Amino acid sequence: MVLAHHFIVHNGYDVLKLPLGPERIFFQLVMAGGGKVGAVIFFSISAWFFLDREQTIKFNLKRVWIMERELLFWSLCLVAFYLVFDRADLSMKLIVKSVMPLSTGVWWYTTAYSIFLALLPFLARGLKALGREYHLAPAATVLVIWELTNFVPLTLGSAPPYVASSLTGAFAFVYLFILISAYKWHMKPFTTKQVWLIIGIGLGFFVLYTAASATLSLLGHSMDIFITRDWKLPVIMVGFGVFLLFDRVTFHSRVINRIAQSAFAVYFITDYAASEKLLWVKLFNLQNLYQQPFAILRILGILLAICTTCTLIDFIRQALFAATLDRRRGRWFDLLWDKVSAWRCNQLNPLLDDSANTR
Repeated sequence: MVLAHHFIVHNGYDVLKLPLGPERIFFQLVMAGGGKVGAVIFFSISAWFFLDREQTIKFNLKRVWIMERELLFWSLCLVAFYLVFDRADLSMKLIVKSVMPLSTGVWWYTTAYSIFLALLPFLARGLKALGREYHLAPAATVLVIWELTNFVPLTLGSAPPYVASSLTGAFAFVYLFILISAYKWHMKPFTTKQVWLIIGIGLGFFVLYTAASATLSLLGHSMDIFITRDWKLPVIMVGFGVFLLFDRVTFHSRVINRIAQSAFAVYFITDYAASEKLLWVKLFNLQNLYQQPFAILRILGILLAICTTCTLIDFIRQALFAATLDRRRGRWFDLLWDKVSAWRCNQLNPLLDDSANTR
């Protein structure tokens, strides 16, 4: 879903230039809008299981450290690839940023996710301490401030279409975590019928705003489907609703777990700035694809092939890591943490001794 979204929003041909018809509505509503739903599902999986265990500063920073290794691996590999095969799409700015991919926000999601992980121990403990009444109150407050204003363009919650940054993403994750934790800790679980109702209402808003967008296009005002942008209430209703449906099903699959380990790799490879130009502007430009027979099926087949190829490539990366870095996973972080902890103790002990002598 996220890859389909990137195909539309980063494409060299603006989807709004297409004639109004089933293809354009599918591209805008299902592919571009569906990617935002996919992002909600992706985060909900992490947040849901964060709530099952106590969050510590060390554990979360270690998660960031381990994720940074994969980021750095892919950023340097991609720089090398484009230096050899496609220098035209690789800027000097991108090369410099790729040396420090997390801090420079080469991939906004991972940078925002890292900020969220750093805040999570304090956020989770603070929300838990609030209790039911004072937790549900801020959840309702952020819904009003963030979401209800998002139903109308140009209001407080409005933002340029398909704009994502690490800082806004981090705050969005905090917002979603407040809602998800309020539901899991303090609310009676929704029935399956209620979950389907939530998904249906969300999809209803999708259809309503699609009809409005189509009407405006017929009047000569082509525009995107406003309600399917980042973190809109209908997007969250559909995304979290879909997650809750699957949470009711218990099954185990080694194949799915194996593929899931490469989900980030597909994102890293395809959403690298140079890759966006190569894939969506040069190789798979919408202008060259939408008029072909079975265009939608062709495009979905291309995206599936890209996803499969990136996953297979990441299997090689996993094998390399298993033989090297993952033999003692996070060992360097543990050593650094212990050294910093020892230094802090050495610094604080004299201060404590002086304070005791003064008293």
